[in-house]
Amino acid sequence: MFGLYPAGPSWIRHFNGSTQARELQQLLVKHAGFTAGIFHQPFGPDRGAVVAQKGSFLVLGSDIDAGNPELAVVPDVQTQNLLWSFNTGYANQWSDRELRALTGCTGWDALLRQVTAEFGAICTFVERALDGSLVPPAPQPDPLLSRMLADDDDAPWLPSDYLFDSPMPEAPSCVR
Repeated sequence: MFGLYPAGPSWIRHFNGSTQARELQQLLVKHAGFTAGIFHQPFGPDRGAVVAQKGSFLVLGSDIDAGNPELAVVPDVQTQNLLWSFNTGYANQWSDRELRALTGCTGWDALLRQVTAEFGAICTFVERALDGSLVPPAPQPDPLLSRMLADDDDAPWLPSDYLFDSPMPEAPSCVR
C-alpha cells in the first residue's frame, strides 16, 4: 500500500492497526504529545493519509475508516528529502548553515543521530498505542504548592500577611 519513499526502506516502519485510525489519533494526541493530522496525503494518492505528526515524523494510515488499518511511520517530506540527499551522495549540496536553519542540527552526524532517536521513540509510541499500553505521563508535582504548604503537623498554614491589621477601618457589614 505505502510503497517506497525518497528516504529509502530503512526509514519506514509498518504496523497493523487493531483500532480505527481516528481512535489511534486521539490516543497519540492525548497521551504522547502528537499533533493531530488532517488526513491529507503529502506523498500523493494511495501513499497514506496523515493520522498524526510529532517532530519531523508522520504516522500514515491506509484507510481512515477501516477497523484494522495499515499504518506506517515515515519522516516528513523535508526530512525525506534531506535523508535522500545523504543516502544518494548529495550531502555536500547542503551547507552546515542550511542544515542548522532547516533542522537545528550542526551537521549530518548530529542530524542522523537526532532523526534516528526520534524515529525509534515515535515507533515506540505507536506500538504502545496499538497494544493498549500507552498511558498519559504522570503529572509533575507543582513546585510552588509543595514549597508553600509546609509540614507543620496539624497547624493551619496562613500567609505571612494574614494577621496584619488593615490600614482602613472595618465597616459594619450592614450599613443603614
